[in-house]
Amino acid sequence: MTWDMTRADVMRSLCSLPLAVRVAVPVAAAFRTGAALAVIGQPRMPALTGPYESIGVQIVEVPGCCRAKVFYPCEPVVGLEEAPYCTDGRQSSDSMAGLVGFKQLGLSFLLAHLADAWSGCLKDAPPISQGTALPLLVYSHGFGGNMDMGSYLMREIASQGVVVAALEHRDGTASFTRAADGSEMPFAPNRLSSIEQLRCRVRDLLAAAKPGALGTRLPPLDATRVCLGGHSYGGPAALLAAAMAPSTARPAGVLLHDPALGMGSSELSRDACRGGSLECPVLSFTSDEYDRAGVVCGTTYHIDGCFHGNFVDAALWAPPWVMRPLSAVVPAAGPMEPAAVHAVLARTAARFLKMREGHGGRRRQRAEMDGAGGAESAAAAVRVSETCVRGVRARTGVRITFVHFLINFFKEGVGTGQRKTLITPSNCSQVVTRLRSA
Repeated sequence: MTWDMTRADVMRSLCSLPLAVRVAVPVAAAFRTGAALAVIGQPRMPALTGPYESIGVQIVEVPGCCRAKVFYPCEPVVGLEEAPYCTDGRQSSDSMAGLVGFKQLGLSFLLAHLADAWSGCLKDAPPISQGTALPLLVYSHGFGGNMDMGSYLMREIASQGVVVAALEHRDGTASFTRAADGSEMPFAPNRLSSIEQLRCRVRDLLAAAKPGALGTRLPPLDATRVCLGGHSYGGPAALLAAAMAPSTARPAGVLLHDPALGMGSSELSRDACRGGSLECPVLSFTSDEYDRAGVVCGTTYHIDGCFHGNFVDAALWAPPWVMRPLSAVVPAAGPMEPAAVHAVLARTAARFLKMREGHGGRRRQRAEMDGAGGAESAAAAVRVSETCVRGVRARTGVRITFVHFLINFFKEGVGTGQRKTLITPSNCSQVVTRLRSA
């Protein structure tokens, strides 16, 4: 059988197709072409604003727990390889696309460019040569996150003189990770129950915070200035880890970005109560969405024009004219300039960590917490950076003393799909009274 069609035959065949098909095909082709052109030169890597101009990165295995991407000030060695943005290349970028629905719609190519992007960090670079020990921030990613998607923010924090260990949990909530033997572990949120997920995250955070857990090729670390932190689902994980930490290894503080306080359980509250109480300062930053929901945890600051994705690098993955309309569906990028948001978060984090002391300075810390000093010191950390971003608003919460109080209150949001207020001026007294008597 031969294929013998004239140009007229082809045109008649095309014209016989349904109108929807005739319109959809060129529109889809134009969209694909436009998307490919839009991400040329993306993602946008912000310039560093801290005093350290060279940042190194290492991928380490926290013994018995998880992978970590560790950012640190390094020596500016010429000729070193720059580390990729996505540790696992296209597997990482496709998994992130799947989490926001792009992969299911056949639109994985919208984030495919991240697989070929660079992190702006030197791979396995020698640490900076200096005598001063640096603070450590151990950071837990959100539900569906990974250790890569906040690389530019972590790099910026490291430029302020902080070592940052961005964990990648194996509890099933990472968009993609690998087991210790290198086997693939795709996103599987039902692999563990929500209780087991949080317990896994707590173990990871506490294990990574131990001296020597991140290896020996880092700058000297100050054991009295180890802080825990997290974004979204990483928020309650960091709070629980801080409460469960042994008395000899209590963190110096907790730093939270849009903490998803509705993700917890009453069973974990019993575990936490056996471990002790949360006695360290908590500094939180919230996006527009979380501020509207009234989320407050410790001393809480709302950054006007900041969306949930601004606490990772989502707003930098494509031009603003792409990301901001997309944010009508997925809160990826607020109207605030994303590099400015990262700058204020980095400078504030560094200030907060550098003014803290952990278990080695418990007497001074308790004195701060018993009065207004805890809130004032956290507020001072923010005032250093307020000139960077307009519209930073403060909302000071009540110090969280009882872990039972903490867990039982935010457990009410589990499974409802609604964000719950932790503490507000109107309900504070009532909630504290009810839960202290529980």
